[in-house]
Amino acid sequence: MAGWSEGLHGNTTLDEGFAGLVRGLGAEAGAIARTYPGRPFPQIVALHDARAQDAVSRPLRGSYATNLFGAYLQNARPATIWLASEHADESDAVAGVGLHVWQVARHMREMAVLTLTADPSFRDHVELHFRERLDDQTLACLNAVLPAVARIWTGRQVGLVTAQVVENRKKDESQPDCPPSRPLLGISNPAGLSRAEFRVCVMLSRGLSVRGVAAEVGLTEATVRSHLRSIYAKTGTRSLAELVFRLLDQGTQSADNTRRRA
Repeated sequence: MAGWSEGLHGNTTLDEGFAGLVRGLGAEAGAIARTYPGRPFPQIVALHDARAQDAVSRPLRGSYATNLFGAYLQNARPATIWLASEHADESDAVAGVGLHVWQVARHMREMAVLTLTADPSFRDHVELHFRERLDDQTLACLNAVLPAVARIWTGRQVGLVTAQVVENRKKDESQPDCPPSRPLLGISNPAGLSRAEFRVCVMLSRGLSVRGVAAEVGLTEATVRSHLRSIYAKTGTRSLAELVFRLLDQGTQSADNTRRRA
């Protein structure tokens, strides 16, 4: 907690302070994310992954909580904790595909979301990823320290988040270019999706189920599934889970590079 406070008051970097918080709470990876009403992707303020340099591991690159909990994050009270394992809304099953695939790849079993602020124009949260489900003692510990975590965040140094976002952008720009696959929802539309297919993918990336997409765009579920078959062929994916994971994974990466510039 001392390191967290020092990082938020300029005595150490925010990255160092956040890394200490993640380790102190027993997590392997974590992110500080800021969400804005009406924006599908969060702004990533800080990331820490103990295995980020492990070439075999899939490093944490963004926020999975935003897709899983969606608009609920905008109504969360500060200093509350949500567990992914307790998110039982089956209508959001598609939204959790990206998290599930990442958890399987990294042998993670739990994600805890700690809400930090309740500002009407944005919401801040910490998400922590654990290798094991949280027992009652660990959960009680998190609930005990969360008010202090949120209070310290509220009293952070003025301009800290903006400075961190600028620093993140500098790091991105200083890294050598690499040839990742182009995002399916990129402006160049690399898969050659039709307008209807592109719209279906956008809805899926925002966490809607097939039924939710059908209701949103005014089509039958059969028509949406027909679009999906065409999308699978054009994108080289073989299932809804694989498609959604690719949309969310690439969306997170492009969000990291673009939202930070907002």
